[in-house]
Formats: sequence, C-alpha cells, structure tokens
Amino acid sequence: MNQLKSSLLLMLALGLGTSAVHAQKLQVKWDFASGYNHNDNRLLKLTLVNTDQKAIHLDAYNLWFNSMYPIENTGGNKATFNDQSGNLYRVDFNAGTTLQVKDSLVLHYKSLYPITHTSLTPNGFYLKSKGQTSEIINLDPVEVTALHVTAQEENAQLSALFAKNSLLYKGTPQPILPMPASFKMNNGSFKVGKIWGVYEDPQLNLSQQSGYDLAFRTLDVAGVKGPKNGSDVRVLQNADLASEAYELRIDKSGIEIQTSTAAGAFYAIQSLISLATAEQLQGKSELSFPYVEIKDAPRFAYRGFMMDISRNFKELSVLKKYVDLLASYKLNKFHLHFIDDEGWRLEIPSLPELTEIGSNRSGSFQDGNTIPPAYGSGGHAVGKNYLSKKEFQELLEYAADRFVTIIPEIESPGHGRAAIKAMETRYNRLMKAGKQKEAEEFLLYEAADKSVYNSAQNWRDNVMNPALPSVYRFMDVVLDDIKKMYEEVGLELKLVSLGGDEVPAGSWEKSPAVQELMKKEGMSTVYEVWPYYVKKLHEICASKGMDMAGWEEFGMVNKGQGMVVNEELAHLNLHLDVWNNVIGGGQEDLAYKLANAGYKTVFTSSANYYLDMVWDKDFREPGLKWASITDLYQSYALLPDAFFANMKHMDAGKKLEDAYLAKKVRLTEKGRSNLIGLKAALWAETVLTADRLDYMILPRLFALAERAWAPKEAWEGEQTFDQAKFEKAYRNFAHKVGSQELPKLDKLHGGFKYRLPSVGVMAEKGSIHANVEYPGFKIVYTLDGSNPTSSSQEFPSGGIQAKNGMVVKLATVDANGRIGRISTYTR
Repeated sequence: MNQLKSSLLLMLALGLGTSAVHAQKLQVKWDFASGYNHNDNRLLKLTLVNTDQKAIHLDAYNLWFNSMYPIENTGGNKATFNDQSGNLYRVDFNAGTTLQVKDSLVLHYKSLYPITHTSLTPNGFYLKSKGQTSEIINLDPVEVTALHVTAQEENAQLSALFAKNSLLYKGTPQPILPMPASFKMNNGSFKVGKIWGVYEDPQLNLSQQSGYDLAFRTLDVAGVKGPKNGSDVRVLQNADLASEAYELRIDKSGIEIQTSTAAGAFYAIQSLISLATAEQLQGKSELSFPYVEIKDAPRFAYRGFMMDISRNFKELSVLKKYVDLLASYKLNKFHLHFIDDEGWRLEIPSLPELTEIGSNRSGSFQDGNTIPPAYGSGGHAVGKNYLSKKEFQELLEYAADRFVTIIPEIESPGHGRAAIKAMETRYNRLMKAGKQKEAEEFLLYEAADKSVYNSAQNWRDNVMNPALPSVYRFMDVVLDDIKKMYEEVGLELKLVSLGGDEVPAGSWEKSPAVQELMKKEGMSTVYEVWPYYVKKLHEICASKGMDMAGWEEFGMVNKGQGMVVNEELAHLNLHLDVWNNVIGGGQEDLAYKLANAGYKTVFTSSANYYLDMVWDKDFREPGLKWASITDLYQSYALLPDAFFANMKHMDAGKKLEDAYLAKKVRLTEKGRSNLIGLKAALWAETVLTADRLDYMILPRLFALAERAWAPKEAWEGEQTFDQAKFEKAYRNFAHKVGSQELPKLDKLHGGFKYRLPSVGVMAEKGSIHANVEYPGFKIVYTLDGSNPTSSSQEFPSGGIQAKNGMVVKLATVDANGRIGRISTYTR
C-alpha cells in the first residue's frame, strides 16, 4: 500500500496521472509575430491554449513538432526550442510551467528563411511525457493564421492574374493531348453505337492486354469480334512502324489502326479517347469521331514521372490510379522513390528490418524500433506504411498491362538514414546475441567516423560509408530481392535508380575506413571516393544485367572547386535524371553538359517539372518554392532542347541578362542524341494525403505529357522562337486541358481532386470583370461577405457594376461542387 501511495505521489509530482488526460485538451495555434517581415524580422509564435477545465502541467512533457525550415530559439522564461536533426524540434518547458484553465502561453522563435506559403508552417505536433515515455499525445490539427495581405495588395495580385489569364482569350482546344506527329482533319464524322464490331490482327496479341481492354471500356462501348473488312474498328499489324508508333484513320468505313505492337494500338486508342469530348464520355451527347488521318510516334522514348512515396507513403490503390493516368497520356516510365532518410517503403524479404524499422515513424524512435516523426506524421506509428512484395508485384503487372515500366529507386549513399538506422538496429540485436559476423554483414555506417556534415534536410547521420564492404553487400542483396520480384511475374528489371543525390559536404572526411581506402587505392583527396563508389555500384548492376540510373551527381565529380561533369564515367551507359537547372542558380545548362559528355540524360527540370513547387505567390497555395514558382504556363514553357529560347518569358527568368545566357552551353548533335527523355517529379515533404497529391500534380502533368510526346515545333529554337506562336499553342493546350481533359478524369480514373483554376479580377470603367487560369469552369460569387459555394450566383460574363465599398468573393466550381481558391476583391 505504501509502495502504491509513493507511486501516486511521484506521478503527481511529475504532473502525470490525471494531467495526462487533460493534456489532450491542449490546442496549438501558429501565427506570425507582430512586425514580421520576410527580410529582417522572421519572428514567429506558437500559442498553446488550455481548452479543458483543469490545469495542464506542461513541465511534465516535451512538445515536439516538424518544421520545414530550420529555426532559431529566441530564449524566454518559459521554454526553449531544440533542434533534434532532420526537421524535428523539441520544446523543453521550464520547471513549474503550468497552463491554467482557459489560459494560454505564447512561445516565440525565428525562422532562418521566409515563411511564404502554408506548407512552410510547422506541423506534426505532439506531447511526450517525461515520466512515461509511452505516453504520446498528438495535437493536430493546428490552427494556422495566414500572412496578412492588405486589400490593396490583394487587388493588385488579382489584377495581375486577370492580365495573365487574358492570354487564354480566343483559344481553340487542340484536338488531341498530346498532339500527334502528323494530324489532318477531314470533313465528316463517324458515329458509333454502344456495340462495336472489332477486328484485331492476331499477331498483336491484344487479348492478353487488360489495359487495352480498359481503354475500350473508358469509351463505354462493348466490342464484339468482327471480320477484317466491315468492322467498326480494325487493328492491323504494320511491321514497318516503330514500336510505339501508330497510324489512325477515321472515315466513313470506320476506325482503322495500324501498328507494329500492342503498345502502338494502346496509344492509338488513347488518341481516340482524347478526340472524344468530355460531354460524350459523360454520356451527355452521342459518341462520334471526326474524320482524321494521324501518323504518330513519340518525340522521346523516355516519358516519365517520379513519385516520392518515402517522405509520405501512398498506398497501392493510389499508385494504380496514377499508372492509369500516365498510360492515358502516353507516359511510359513510373519512377518510384522508395527510399529516403524518412522512410523505407518496399518490403525486402532478405532484410525485414528495412520495413519493420524504416517504414515506421513514431515519438518512441529513441528505442531504435522506429525512426523519428517527419513532415507532419505525428507521434504515433500508423501501421503498415510500405508496399509488400505481393503488392509491388501486383503493381508491376498492372503497369506492364498499360505499357508503363516501374523504375525503382534505392537512394544511396546520401538520403540513406532510414536504411542506416534499420541496419543499426539489426546490428545491435545480433551483437547482443553474440553473432558479430552476421551483425556486420549489412552495416552501413562506421562508428568511428567523426565526419561533420549537414544534409539538405538537416540530417547529420544519413550517409552510407562507401569504404565498408558491407555497403556493397547490402546493395547487392537488395537488388537481388527486387530483381526476383520482377522475374516471378515474368518481367525483367532492366533499369534501376540508385540515387546519388545530395551527399553533403564534409561526408567521409574523418572516416578511418575511408582514409584506409584512399591509401589502398592511391587516392589523394576524399573527392575521389565518389567516382569509386559510382563504379562499384555500376559493377553490381552490370553483374545482374541491369542498366544503372541515378541523379545527375553520378556523372559528376568534385575536383576541389565544386561538382563538375566527369568525362571519365560517360562510357558506362549511366542514365542521369538531371534536375538542377534552377533559373539564376548557375547550372541552367547542366543537362546539356551531361548529354554532350555522353550520358543518357533525362531532363527532370526543377524549374518547370518539380510538381511539389507552389503554383503562385499566394500564401494559401501548398508546396515549396526553392526551385521555382510553377503554374501551368511555367510547366508548358519548357523547350527540351532549347531551354534558353523563351526563358525571358518565364516568370523566374526575367532577371537573367543576355550576356549571362550567352555563356551557357547548348546541346551539340551528340548531346541531342543523348537527351533521351523528360520527367516530372513530385517530392512528398508537403504531400501528406492522396487528395493533396492530386492537387499538386494536376493539371501540370499534362504539360509534361505534351512536351514528351508531341513533335518539336518549328518555333522551338533560339533562332526561330516566336512568342506569338508559342502563346497561341499554349492557349489551345490550356483550353484542351480545362474544358476537356480535366472533366474526363472522373470517368477515366475514378476521380482526381485536381487543382481548380483561380479567378483573376479587374475593375474598369465602373465594372468588375473576372476570368480564370484555364477555361471550362464556372465562376460563382458573393457580395455579402460569405464565401461562395456551388449554389452561389454565377458571375456574369459581362461583369458586374462596381460600387464603392463593395467586397466581391469569387471562386471556380467544378461539376462535383468543389470550390477553388477564393479571390477577394475590395472596391
């Protein structure tokens, strides 16, 4: 009894027991501090509010949260902020800090960088008890106050948007997205019913392709076998055509497709779907197709999209939906970023710890059985956050049926913390069991390494050590397991990405193992370790019959003055995803340099195709902005082999002078042959949900599809560039996207929560006018201060009368009643 009494007294002294229940009633509010500005006063504040009926003893807990940007503690007499590495921070409350009933506590801190958008605000708040470490209390959602914008500032922004939107006036939707290599429209149309007679050349084996069948189902028609002559649809083999090429002819005799492969037939059907209007696919009008003659083949063999599912996991059903989307717009490479510091998302049967440890984030990470919370994941582990072997194989087969190749990425040697910590836990377990040799087999770090570095995401222990044989043993086993997953479903792993991105300065400099390696190999500087590592990985891939891909650094080397192109490894047939062309960053021509040197280059332009970037400067827009501010126009503006031709017309390119651009490297003929494709990328630091994924990707992905497949235009060159022709092409593209392709998504893929266009506003001659970023959406508005809904009054095309003091709130609405971002114009 005395022992129980003592325990209760201890719990009360620590503020535990009943206080733990009341800590769940702690509300967190985030705001800019008084006088905040982006340049010299980045003071921010957290307000903690006790919404319960009893006091909360804050000194019994630590408050934890994630911050996208590094922060500085400003001091104070109540608490201190402590950097816990990565983007995790801990608040320590001073002894005696208690939050009384209905009381609040304000804590200030500074951001090292401006907080310009909502995704840059902190998230993932939780309390963790000091006395009972298993007691973790999530505190989300957090109330965030947006950056204040005056009415005059918002009016100016809306007027600028109106002017930019005006570019879209008088557009005509292009007939197909992406546009074919050759397109001729003839007079007349072919009307079809719900049952089609279909002849398929048996040489094409189309009956084996469920994706091909799905394409027909999208048109809501049933196909029955018919004769070669007289069927509504005739799919014929033409061995003279390239593997993805097709010819499509529609006339009074019906629809004829010629192709050498099932892939070509599939892409022809996608063009047929694109020819149909949204109204026809929705059953609102009779299905018919114009008479056309099309000869088509892709501009680039590699047409890709990279999705990061490591930072914030996305389940199999989401990935399948995106396979369907990619295939529908003739994109053929789905690069999955499985591995990073914050998560390992693919089951590796030979090393179960990778997902047992590396896929789980929780506030109990100090015990080594999970990894730290990141990017708003909160304090509680949330179950299985990885693809099992069975699920991955299901995805492989699903994608192959739609002519999409899954390219797995195993990030190394940087961005490797999830793997490092998982293998460290394995090492500790086996060492405890007295199995030293087995424990060291897959160790990825060197305990004696005292190197000091800080990664781009603020990690200081996330780089594998390339001097350890166990690192290569690890990569060998992981690749064997993944290769077997492909082989077991009848596929071949031909290309694998092994990362290579962002190894921080300072890595390996104080590693005894690296010093020994350098001595053994006759290296004079630690920089030579990098190409050594690249060659070792290449040997592993080559031994398994795989080509090796990675980020641009695999084709670069530091010779003491920063990373430059490494000519010596160009013969290895490395495939490089080149992202670093931030406009004004000095590397705008890096993709061309690497292609000219002989590397197989996939232009993954961060200035145009990083789809985790914000759409515009409005605080409410999600995403990051370090690479660019990227709307649909900016994505469309990339000219793959003439990047500098229209740079002055991109928002981010206006600051660059002709003299600066003249010094940049252009593609040679050799380089042009090595520029094998384009890829967009979606990094998931700010993408916690599937709905947010849709919002960030669409409609910008359509611009990638257009550039990767459609032929090069005559005006796509520095000497031939014509802004008027470019803008006409953009108008027609944007009209196709807004009025046709976005509305089709509900029918095609079960629905996407794509971004709705924002409304621009202009006051002129006593009237207020409004327009949208891409057409096809109704504008609704209110005048009573309430936010518009789907049932609000439609804004008239001729505008409304302007009256002094009036406040107009406007937004777009889609067919499902979703409302876009609200524009508020004050007269």
